[in-house]
Amino acid sequence: MQRRIPLTITLVLGIIMMIQFFIPHKLSQDFFDLTYRWFIAIASFAVVLSLGSLINHHWIKIKRRRKDWYFSIVTLVSLAVMIVLGIWRAEKIFMVPYYGKFLGVPPGTKIPLFNMFYLFIQVPLGATMFSMLAFYLASAAYRAFRTKTLESTLLLIAAFIVMGSVVLFNWEILGDFTEWLLSVPNLAAKRGITLGAALGGIATSLKIILGIERGYLGAGGGR
Repeated sequence: MQRRIPLTITLVLGIIMMIQFFIPHKLSQDFFDLTYRWFIAIASFAVVLSLGSLINHHWIKIKRRRKDWYFSIVTLVSLAVMIVLGIWRAEKIFMVPYYGKFLGVPPGTKIPLFNMFYLFIQVPLGATMFSMLAFYLASAAYRAFRTKTLESTLLLIAAFIVMGSVVLFNWEILGDFTEWLLSVPNLAAKRGITLGAALGGIATSLKIILGIERGYLGAGGGR
């Protein structure tokens, strides 16, 4: 019974939402708006559950002194500070002067401390992570560009032309050829990948609606 009720709800609503998409009637649109509001409400509860799971995970890690537990302290303290700054609108207390160049505001303009933390902590950390990923991408590109097969040779030539036209050369002929490479063979391959991903998404959705895929039911739901 614990699995039958969620599976029945998924089956009925999945079929109804598929049919609704092809019915351009006001009642159909109103039903879609109602279900979308329900989706927002359920997603809000999911955010609360994920927040509780995050706090519980790091609290247990700190309590049991697991490896790198002090990073969990930083996570929980940062979470608490950002929640307080985001909810509490005490502008006279949490407004600080800004002298940077990122926001395009006059020097000395006071902005919320919440934005300052995001701008000078979260953004640099994100940029650092992506910068580190760039080295892994360069390593993967080096391995992919080894001219051992015809496909890798074509990939190497195309990459040299595209990167060369952007960075090294400024030839009009090379630029036109690069535009053709991006708009014809590259776009055709992207559309093929997108079509394949769409078909995979449809197949996965049908498996969920028909009860074949039960991973969303949690532990033991796949039986």
